[in-house]
Parts: sequence; structure tokens; C-alpha cells
Amino acid sequence: MSKFASQAFSISFSKAWLAPKYWGTWLLGGLLILLAFVPVKLRDRIAVAVANRLFKLKALKKRRAIADTNLALFFPEMSAEQRERLMLKNVQIFVQLIFGAGEMTVRSTNYLQNRMVIDGEEHIHRLEANNERFIVLLPHTYPVDFIGAYFCIHGHDMCTMFKKTGDPIVDWAMAKQRTRLGGVIFERDAGIKTLIKAVRAGYSCIYLPDEDFGPEASLMTPLFAAKKATLPVLGKMAQLCDVKVVPAYAGYDSELHKVKLYIHPPMQDFPSQDVAQDTLRMNQEVEKLILRSPEQYMWSLKLLRTVEGSDQPRY
Repeated sequence: MSKFASQAFSISFSKAWLAPKYWGTWLLGGLLILLAFVPVKLRDRIAVAVANRLFKLKALKKRRAIADTNLALFFPEMSAEQRERLMLKNVQIFVQLIFGAGEMTVRSTNYLQNRMVIDGEEHIHRLEANNERFIVLLPHTYPVDFIGAYFCIHGHDMCTMFKKTGDPIVDWAMAKQRTRLGGVIFERDAGIKTLIKAVRAGYSCIYLPDEDFGPEASLMTPLFAAKKATLPVLGKMAQLCDVKVVPAYAGYDSELHKVKLYIHPPMQDFPSQDVAQDTLRMNQEVEKLILRSPEQYMWSLKLLRTVEGSDQPRY
């Protein structure tokens, strides 16, 4: 993808990263690589035990408070006890996926394929048969990288956005991991126009719709029982690129010890000529996806930072 090389996210290895202040990062990375070769069932049991201890720590108090606020606003019928159980399961899944994070870096494509169970793969096969490109509408869950791996393994040229962590070693490792099987990533500052150019040039795209970027660029749009500041861009992207939108969701099945990918049929009669209606349609699809397995979703994101009618953030 040479025409986008200057805009694609890239970071070169630096010898300065070998300094003692970075040794902790390298040790953690090495541990994750070792864990990638531990039998999955054993690793998952250890992860759950670790998660149960982490859940009680003060260090998670703030993230738990954000998640609890989000769940209470989205699902007012959910009791405090139900929210607590869901958040505990969420942390367990998070630790299981973190313990397995090295797999995406060092394990073979055959191994990665065997780690996935696909529900709805026939929808992709139909698009492939018609040689159609698409945008994947993908809410934030912990195993989202497996969606990109799935499509790249099956020969699709994919692109998506990347948010830097602030740690150069982590950014370097994540960029290497996410492009190991193909595709290209753009840093968020490259803007949505860069993503559109890539799709129009022949790439399919993974679009994560759920972060709150503030009221200036967003529409206050229903999501479950709340109103959420939502970027109204998916319909325009689909129209400009003349592609279908395929809702998808990535979860971790702790009983099967596999990543489960849910692929829904392409959105019909989308986009329309109404931006607000298209944004609502997108959020309705996001609702369907999340309800597949609510415990998978990243509830600790500041999803409802913007408060309608107020200039004060919620969190």
C-alpha cells in the first residue's frame, strides 16, 4: 500500500529502549510471549484466579466506578448485584485475553484460526462471491484484534485506526502485531478522510463506533436507555466508498476457551439520506451486537462523558 505509506502508522525500533528504565516493559512483554505457549485451559484458570483478586483492589476502583455508571445509565433495570457480577466476569475475560495477548505475535496462522469460532461466516462468503468490499462495524471488546486477524488470514486487505498509548515500546509492539498478518493501520490524527481514501482504493475497513469525542463533532443519539455523543460518520463513509456495512462482535468463550466472532448480515437500506437516522441505525446495530454477550464489552470506557445540556463531563 505504497500510496498510503506516508500516512500509515509506523514506529522504528530504538536502541534507547534498551535502557534500564524500559526493562520492566521488556520483562512484561517476555512474560506474555511465554504465556502464549502455556496450555489455554490452564492459562485461563490462572487468569480467573488473578482476576478475582484484581477485582477487589483499590487500583480498579475508578474503572469500576465508570463501568458501574455506564451500566446503570444504559440498563436502569439492572440491579447493583447484577452489575457487580457482570463487571467481575468482564475483568475475568480481560485478564484471560491479556494472558493470551502474545499469541497474536508469535503463534502460527493455523493456531490462531483454531482459536476462533465464527458465527455468521456465510455473510462474508456472500460478499466475497460478489467481490464486494465492506466496512466492519465493531464495538470495543477485548479480543477485537482477532477480527482483523480473521479477515487478513482469509485474504482481505484491511485498514483501521490506531490510538497511541504513550509508551513507544508498547506502540511499536502493537503496530507490529496488528500488521503481522497484513493490512495497514493509521494513527487517529490521520483523520477519517485517510480511512475513506484507503477504502476507496480497495481496502476493507474496521470501524469502532463507540468512543465519546465530545459534543462538537457528535450527535446525541440513543443507545440502550441513555443518549450518547456519537460520531455521525459511518453512513457518509459507506456512501462515499460505495460499500456494505457488516456489524460484527468479538467475544471470549471461557468454557470453550476460544474467541467467538459474531458476524451479522450487512445492514440493509443503509445509508439513507438522513444523517441522524443513519447514526441511530448504527447505534441500534451496536445494541444488537452487545446483547450477544454484554460481559465482553469495554464498559470502563468513558462512553457517556458528554452530558446533554451541560458543559461538565460526567466522569
